[in-house]
Amino acid sequence: MIDSMTKKAGILIVDDNKANIDVLENLLEIQGYSNFKSITDSRLAIDLVESFEPDLILLDLMMPHLNGFQVMEMLNAMLPQNTYLPVLVLTADITIETKQRALAAGAKDFLSKPFDLNEVGLRIKNLIETRFLHQQLNSQNQILEEKVKERTNELEKTVIDLEIAKNKAEASDRLKTAFMNNISHEIRTPLNGIVGFASFIIQPDLSMEEKEEFLEILNTSSDRLINTITDYMDISLIISGNMEVHPKPVDIAVVLMEVHKFFKESCAKKNLEFKLQLPNNADNLILNTDGIILRKAISKLVDNAVKFTDVGSITLGFEIKNEKIDIYVRDTGKGIEKEAQERVYEFFMQEDINNTRGHEGSGLGLSIANGIIQLLGGKIRLESEKNEGTSMFVELPNNLSLSSLKPKSKTNTIKKYKKPLILIVEDDNSNYSFINALLRKDNNTLRAYNGQEVVDLCKKDPDITIVLMDIKMPVMNGIEATQLIKSFRNDLPIIAVTAYAQSGDEYNIKAAGCDDYIAKPVNKAELMSLIQQHFN
Repeated sequence: MIDSMTKKAGILIVDDNKANIDVLENLLEIQGYSNFKSITDSRLAIDLVESFEPDLILLDLMMPHLNGFQVMEMLNAMLPQNTYLPVLVLTADITIETKQRALAAGAKDFLSKPFDLNEVGLRIKNLIETRFLHQQLNSQNQILEEKVKERTNELEKTVIDLEIAKNKAEASDRLKTAFMNNISHEIRTPLNGIVGFASFIIQPDLSMEEKEEFLEILNTSSDRLINTITDYMDISLIISGNMEVHPKPVDIAVVLMEVHKFFKESCAKKNLEFKLQLPNNADNLILNTDGIILRKAISKLVDNAVKFTDVGSITLGFEIKNEKIDIYVRDTGKGIEKEAQERVYEFFMQEDINNTRGHEGSGLGLSIANGIIQLLGGKIRLESEKNEGTSMFVELPNNLSLSSLKPKSKTNTIKKYKKPLILIVEDDNSNYSFINALLRKDNNTLRAYNGQEVVDLCKKDPDITIVLMDIKMPVMNGIEATQLIKSFRNDLPIIAVTAYAQSGDEYNIKAAGCDDYIAKPVNKAELMSLIQQHFN
């Protein structure tokens, strides 16, 4: 992609010697460049930079009127901060002093005349590619800043809700201070990793191992930021009493198996054994509860166990008792002192005599889990000994029933193609470009910009296999569009791909007719898995 773009790059040649210009222009033509201009009067350079907007400048140093150093000084003064416009100096002055002075003045590379044309071509290619990588990074940074700004606006509302709740709490002053300190730390810390390593990853001299390491840090920091924001949203819903509960029949074993699958990799990275223990009659035992938020609560307990266990194992399972269901998470971790056990459900707390946290995370995990389980009519208890490990128990009312229903095989009337035709419904260009980049290799794709357009396309084109539906869109939102499509193509799978990611959003979106749901930012593996499920 970048190599094809380099041939269209704008190249400006500034040299008072017409013969040198002819040589360079012939070289550029031979190598396939088509967009270049040249001048012999260096006084015209700055005006031409403004009108032509080059991606690379080939600059002589020793020229009448304005020498190359003066041209670079004027360039530095006119270009916006953080603009990467590479200058390749080509000069007959081969002294070390001149080379150092040129590089100090802003030149990105330096060649002495007479020069090898192959070397000139390679350096031109490398500088242009670096220029494009800088532009891509700047574009990605702008997208990230907009997303952070959007999330921050949502977070500001959450802060207001939390302030109201804290004023009613017995420890409101301490909670307010802890919240402000925590939110600053837990947003700035991953942002520092994102912004810092985003600038490192494009350095041309990095090894593949370093790039992979930096990419892993970027992904980890992004996940941490997303989890932090999600936690603040969840705790605000719990405190304000706005978290909704939608009970329905749930296979309790399936919920635990999903949690076990999600945390297997985290345990493997720490060399922890992760056991799943289910009763002998666990198959098709149905509990009437909200499976979505129950899975969230259990995940918080397992996440806490992984975080505080360095050696040994973690066990997830459940037991059936007369009047209750005991879901348990046992670990061989550090354990919790008796005097600290009552405090672990407080906001932003980890066991520490100074009430400060020693591990990364929002510090809200147990608070969220405790709040959810209370909404489900249950309670959390813990058993722990210092340096012996901890067992967390989720007690839920026993309304289990043995399901005699066999899973229904899904009738799929969709035509099978070598490649499915996926309709991406997205009004935001950056989001569309990302999803399309994920899918276009193995799928055919279409795009709709709003809800009305997707309805029209689904009526017109029977070959559409799957719809990836954004929810918040102009003209007609994704919920309305889904309901209309289902009225005439009920068998067409619609997967909501949305920034609505608070507790309750998944339930409401599925209740409106979407067959599945994935929250932005999109995880590639999760999206491909959903598409595969609905295509096969």
